[in-house]
Amino acid sequence: MKSGKVILCDLGGVLIDLHWVEHARGLFGKDMSADELKTRWLSLKSVLEFETGNVDFQTFYRLFCDETGAKITFDRFKSEFTGIIGPVKAGCYEILDQLAGCGRLAMLSNTNYLHVEHLRQVSRIFAPFADLFFSYELRMAKPERRIFAVVADRLGCVASDILFFDDSQANIDAAVSFGMHGFRVESPQEIAKIVDARLKSGML
Repeated sequence: MKSGKVILCDLGGVLIDLHWVEHARGLFGKDMSADELKTRWLSLKSVLEFETGNVDFQTFYRLFCDETGAKITFDRFKSEFTGIIGPVKAGCYEILDQLAGCGRLAMLSNTNYLHVEHLRQVSRIFAPFADLFFSYELRMAKPERRIFAVVADRLGCVASDILFFDDSQANIDAAVSFGMHGFRVESPQEIAKIVDARLKSGML
């Protein structure tokens, strides 16, 4: 039976695998560690501008190269960037279909139109969701506090009605500070386990 709660899920690293390290190295043209790549990526203004929908892909390419000094052609940049998106995680579709019967299923992802359109072409990952919230459409990104306020408002619920699942601790901390129930996970199986436990305890 469906409850009045919202199950709000991240996308990359939770529902789909990311081929992050190899393709990020290709973008930067440097052999950095996974942690170095992530830290550098998250610090880039060009990435934030693209994932909050403020620039198109060609402008993103130019800004990225200017900001990082990367020497990469546009075609290779697009290929490496698209290649970051990996396959849907094992068992994901079945679990999402089950979760859609437990509460209102929604997605909140820091992403961009290129990756979203690619996923629409190669998967049905968005089909089970009643609501989709993408950073490039909202013009803001996690862990900015106001993104959680906007999502709750559009869902028409209070923060405490939302169970938020993400692989970033910074995003979880921001959601919890806003009043949501936050859980750091890296697979749909972990989401299902938490939701099932809350159902059995009467907390969902």
